[in-house]
Amino acid sequence: MGFAVGRQIGFRVINLLIEGNEMTGEHIELEIARREVSEYAMAFDLLTQIIYSETEKESIESILNVFQTLFSPAKAFYISLQKDNQSETLYSLISSSEDENELKSRLLSFDKKYEWTESNKGFRVRVNYNDNRLGVLEIDEISFPEYKEHYLNLTMSIIEVCALAIENARRHQKIKDTESQLRKEKENLEHALKEIKTLSGLLPICMHCKSIRDDKGYWQQMEGYIQAHSEAQFSHSICQNCAKKYYPDYDIYSD
Repeated sequence: MGFAVGRQIGFRVINLLIEGNEMTGEHIELEIARREVSEYAMAFDLLTQIIYSETEKESIESILNVFQTLFSPAKAFYISLQKDNQSETLYSLISSSEDENELKSRLLSFDKKYEWTESNKGFRVRVNYNDNRLGVLEIDEISFPEYKEHYLNLTMSIIEVCALAIENARRHQKIKDTESQLRKEKENLEHALKEIKTLSGLLPICMHCKSIRDDKGYWQQMEGYIQAHSEAQFSHSICQNCAKKYYPDYDIYSD
């Protein structure tokens, strides 16, 4: 589908030149304008699919698919950047033999608004949302490089929509991550509250050894039970009465 559309767009001027023998210059300009409007309308129509993307990966893959459909390039890459401008992920829907590290290095070093590729058959574009640099898009070896300026103009007209889609996907993912963290914290809190309720209820305790019976019927020493069901920790000492009773020969509490 993408190649067919690219051929259709690429041949538009050739067809007009052929028809030009029977059309005036004014008619040719009008026809070119009409077809360009159609191309822009098709581009924005294709972009509607990215609004359904919930993750950044889905959003970027949908954007790359739009450019493949419009321009039929042999190469299409996008590198995602975090706020510290560090590489996150390299995306491409077209297999390439190019070294991934060299490709990442080239895209990461790109700091312009746009530029032509080394082959002169494509372009690189910076993708920004406000002042936040989201990534870099590279489209290369397009089917009809003689119309690359028109393709670049078309790209620049829709790149802000692409940036908005990527930013929205990032925020959506951040919200999901926050919700997941809140659920975990809620579960931990409910578990802690459940343990606190156990300690605040009626505890069966042995009148002699002071062991406590748990809800499974097992008897535990008081220290072990309390430590297992709360944040309390024990440090053993001896009171004055017990010191006199069990260690009468030692004057432990003498000043």
